[in-house]
Amino acid sequence: MHNVLNKRFTQAYLAVLVLLGLVLRVWFMSASDLDPRFSGSDDGDYYQRALRLVTTGEYVDNSWLIRPPGHVFFFAAMLRVALALGDPALGITLIRAVQVLLALLLILVGYDMARRLFSRTTGLIFATILAVWLPLVELPMQVLSEPLFFSMLVLSCWALVRWRDQRAWYWLVAAGATLGCAALARSPALYAAVFGLLFILWETLRPASSPPASPPPASPPPASPSPASSSPASPPPASPRLRLLASPPLRVIIRSALLFLLPMALLVGPWTLRNYALYGEMILIDNTGPVNLWLSLQDERIDGGKSVLAGMDQVERHHFVSADTRRILSEEPWRLTRNAWPHFTHIWKLQFVEDFCVKVSFFGRPLREILPLGIVSDLIWLSFSLSSVFMLFSYPREGGFRLIALGWIAYSCLTVMLIHVEPRYLLPVWFFLALYGAATLGALLHWFAQRRHAAAAAHAAARGYLRSPWGLVGMLGCVVLVWLIVSYRDYPQIIGQAWQREQARAAGVRAHAAGDAPAAIAAYQRMREFAPNFVDGRSELALIYLELGDHERAWEAVGERHTHQSDVVRGAIARAQGQNALAAGYFETAEILAAEDVQQLALGWLPTAPVQTLRLGDGLDLGYIQGFSFGERTASAGSDATPSYRWLQAQGRVVLPLAAPLREGAAVRLRLAGPGHDPTPLTITIGELRATIAVAGGIWRNYQIAIPGHLVGSEQLEMSLAAPTFIPFQRDPTSTDARALSVRLSHVAVE
Repeated sequence: MHNVLNKRFTQAYLAVLVLLGLVLRVWFMSASDLDPRFSGSDDGDYYQRALRLVTTGEYVDNSWLIRPPGHVFFFAAMLRVALALGDPALGITLIRAVQVLLALLLILVGYDMARRLFSRTTGLIFATILAVWLPLVELPMQVLSEPLFFSMLVLSCWALVRWRDQRAWYWLVAAGATLGCAALARSPALYAAVFGLLFILWETLRPASSPPASPPPASPPPASPSPASSSPASPPPASPRLRLLASPPLRVIIRSALLFLLPMALLVGPWTLRNYALYGEMILIDNTGPVNLWLSLQDERIDGGKSVLAGMDQVERHHFVSADTRRILSEEPWRLTRNAWPHFTHIWKLQFVEDFCVKVSFFGRPLREILPLGIVSDLIWLSFSLSSVFMLFSYPREGGFRLIALGWIAYSCLTVMLIHVEPRYLLPVWFFLALYGAATLGALLHWFAQRRHAAAAAHAAARGYLRSPWGLVGMLGCVVLVWLIVSYRDYPQIIGQAWQREQARAAGVRAHAAGDAPAAIAAYQRMREFAPNFVDGRSELALIYLELGDHERAWEAVGERHTHQSDVVRGAIARAQGQNALAAGYFETAEILAAEDVQQLALGWLPTAPVQTLRLGDGLDLGYIQGFSFGERTASAGSDATPSYRWLQAQGRVVLPLAAPLREGAAVRLRLAGPGHDPTPLTITIGELRATIAVAGGIWRNYQIAIPGHLVGSEQLEMSLAAPTFIPFQRDPTSTDARALSVRLSHVAVE
């Protein structure tokens, strides 16, 4: 009966965790505006090349690097489905939906893996971490190019554990196939296959009659096994001599290794052959690692050595990087250690505290909205990181999986020490620390439960553990880790400064909303005293000065540090001063590379000057529009030509602040052109008026619509536009354009 209740509780708890994980991820997506279509980073590059693959059937490497192809193929598959459904923008939603489903699957997989390695309690703790820990909650939204690698890595580890327990050949095949998929997403997974081979060797040499050993059910280890553990009681571990005497024939080891390696070779091999055919070099997957390593070894210079590589083609660059790296390692090997210690200490920072309190910008992330979850997540990180060392430095009763865990932790730490630290590179470290931290916490919970029934035995076990070499090593490791964490930052000081910064900013926001500009400026000035380099706050202050027409103070407030959002503010200041070329440069660059919808940001954020006529596509229209594609210009010089325009997507808005209130009989004039030859119905909504016009295809014409009388006296005109879309490359075989477009709009004027 007890086992039945435990099973039902476990099933109910896991169901709640999956639901909670789904809610948290959907909530984070609703709070975040990040979008890879507007990103200049890795996920933006993968998306654009996937789009090209879908529209042309041509796979083209990045001009800077030969990148792993896994993300491009995955993105392209989702985009193909979206295009079949008639909405290319749906591709991003499909990509994220698959990644969220993978994240929810990992909750269940993580439970089963931890349960098999340690205990049911450990599995529940580990599943909870996978469900609610912020870096995993935001992963499908924050870094679109990382969840595929992480999910395949976890599934590969789980398949190896299942093979350990069942000895079914197909689990080895699954482990190799998923690790191969992980390698096509991030090539370090390919070289980490050695950890899997060591695990297979360890577990194959285990006598067939011995079940997998379970870890001690408590830490300190009690005398009896944990009642919560689902693993069978294990005999004393066999000595190495007995293991070798009872080891299976060599052919069994070779067969197991081949079952693991062949699926990887079948997945990676065709891509390696493609690289060799294209570049004449044995590039297994990509050259990202060699290029990054070479850049990290360079002497300090403005661009870190990128200018040296900029003029080379891929083959020449690969040859140069490989040869020069070998030269540096033979002549100046000390360069490898130049940044090793600073990078190593950077691994052990409090991630959310670092992002919220130290960085100069939130970079479009909704950190204020997720503040409670961020604080809880840092506490979770502290708990599993500090507790993990006790299980990692104990006797490996969970078997050869310790080799995989320690191998990935060391491998990932070494990678970031040699190159640079990014949170996504630390996912394997965090994953295995979370697993072993959950094992320690689960054992500790059992020790407390046992203490209630057998206090003397529990205390004796605790004393025995603390006096053992394993306990001493674990405590020493914990002390070292505590020192690394607390010595990296003066956390009380930076948290206090961030709190004061946020208090001052909140006061400024309230004063600005109330129309009290002097009070708002004073509050933002106090904010600058606590955080002089915080670009986001400086940008908000610059916008207040811009509203007041004080352009000089606006420039001073925004400062010299650049983010995409601060560049939008710079564009607004330059536009207000009549520096149109400078403004267009800031706006157009930000719109392409800001990793979010800048039209939406600008429409709700920027103060805009009154206009009677708005020209679209000239780089100066941000703050007035939403729902349009990037600006375009035409080189034609005929009388029917228009200098610039934007394509309306499915739906859009135009908001015009007016210099004078609307008068009776006013009308709005739109200069439009439809695609192709057939007219396109365009529905226009102005106030309570809803009208549909037929936009002629292929030629520019002016269309006039009377403004309804109930808007007379208004000082702003807001207009919504909607039209059926088409996808250019589906109409024209020579086109590579996969945008969903409707009509072109070049001018809007109130007359």
